[in-house]
Amino acid sequence: MTLLSWKSPKLTARTIAMAAILIAMQIVLSKLSIGPDNLVKFSFGFIATMLMGYYLGPWLTGVAMAISDILTNSVFSTGGNFFIGFTFSAIISGIIAGAFLYNQEITLRRLFIYEFVQTLVTNIFFTTLWIHIMYKAPIMALLTVRVPKNILTWIVYSIVGFLVLRAVSRLNLRSNNNTY
Repeated sequence: MTLLSWKSPKLTARTIAMAAILIAMQIVLSKLSIGPDNLVKFSFGFIATMLMGYYLGPWLTGVAMAISDILTNSVFSTGGNFFIGFTFSAIISGIIAGAFLYNQEITLRRLFIYEFVQTLVTNIFFTTLWIHIMYKAPIMALLTVRVPKNILTWIVYSIVGFLVLRAVSRLNLRSNNNTY
């Protein structure tokens, strides 16, 4: 067991089918959320991202997240503007998930570290940057709102992710560990 895994499974029909199922799950779960928009809103898309990372490794998860983002913003769009920066963030998010979760022992410590890195890089840094670029909002004003929300979601997502991945790891859906 290493800290990070930089391998992905071989591209087989089974791997592609798993990726397609997880992309569909990502699209559906990212549309579901709890909480009002003006306070702390919890989305369930993080569960599919973790599952992709767990089953597909960093590189395939990055590709799957890009496909999911493009499909969500084109076919399943709710009228929002497409911005390529968010697609880049999705790719980075997938690479981080795969690096931390693929072929790794699922521990609460690992999930807290993974979610911390994920939150810091994609949510606090990149999303804040993209919002600043798109809407000319002051970065410090964005951070004062975004940091407390992301601290709360970091804790919730880590615990929920741990419970989900521990349950899924018992299913033993990996037929083999062929990686490249």
